[in-house]
Amino acid sequence: MGLGAAVRPPILAVAGVAAILGSTAVYSYGQGLIQVITPEVSTYFARVAGAYFLILLIGITMVVLDAGRFVRGRIRKVLEEGKVPLSPGWMIPYVLSTERHRRYFLASASAFAFLYAIVTSMIVYQPSVDFVRDYGVSVPSAMIGPFGQPLYAPVLYVYLVNHLGLLLIPLTLLLLLATSALVGLNFALTAFAFDNRAGAGRGWVGGLGAVVALFTGCPTCAGLFFASVLGGSGAVAFASIVALYQPVFILLSIPVLLGTPYLISRSLSKVFKEGCVVIQDVPKAKPSSDSHFL
Repeated sequence: MGLGAAVRPPILAVAGVAAILGSTAVYSYGQGLIQVITPEVSTYFARVAGAYFLILLIGITMVVLDAGRFVRGRIRKVLEEGKVPLSPGWMIPYVLSTERHRRYFLASASAFAFLYAIVTSMIVYQPSVDFVRDYGVSVPSAMIGPFGQPLYAPVLYVYLVNHLGLLLIPLTLLLLLATSALVGLNFALTAFAFDNRAGAGRGWVGGLGAVVALFTGCPTCAGLFFASVLGGSGAVAFASIVALYQPVFILLSIPVLLGTPYLISRSLSKVFKEGCVVIQDVPKAKPSSDSHFL
């Protein structure tokens, strides 16, 4: 179909990923140079930690914006051609160009992001704790803990109101965005395959990845999540196990979520025998009208 060179490569997204990885490496190296933590060192490194968080957010923004531009470009191209190859790189933009499946994507990604934030304690609600009285902080306010393992530090504590706050860690923040987007895409693709009766049952693989991803961001949160089932000692034991095998969870969840779209695309080949989806009755103005979805 000659669509391969239709859209400029996501150069800005690559630069964003490089900024995230580079700043993380530099920050971790800087921590390794510290021999003794004094109040002066802590104050200085807190400023460095703030700069690192800023670069992290800029890198994430670059990736999100360029991903949106890339997807919109592919939407325009497939609508112009009237045909969509059965590969995730083309099926995902086409599925997101339809209002129904775009809503599925937004709803499922948002729901998973909220659940992930609760389970990993990114959103902290403590009705029995008075932040002002017990922690001696003002609300709203924020403070930063600069020291820790790579991607687990710095930790940004945000006190929104007296019993509600945020606990932001680089790893959980990155996994929140990545897994939520992947879960949303898998859900939208599964819904499209189900609408076309194309073996959508394979979507359970993406569900497995979503469940595993819940426990990759915070090794102790899973123990708290299962506390009511396992009891106190069981929760501690479970948290210890999750902490020990956390890298395995991370390595498992992302590939599973990335691989599911390929399984769904293969299942679509049983329905669309031509090797592509033929778009019927596409209005000429459709590409520009759909270009605002991201």
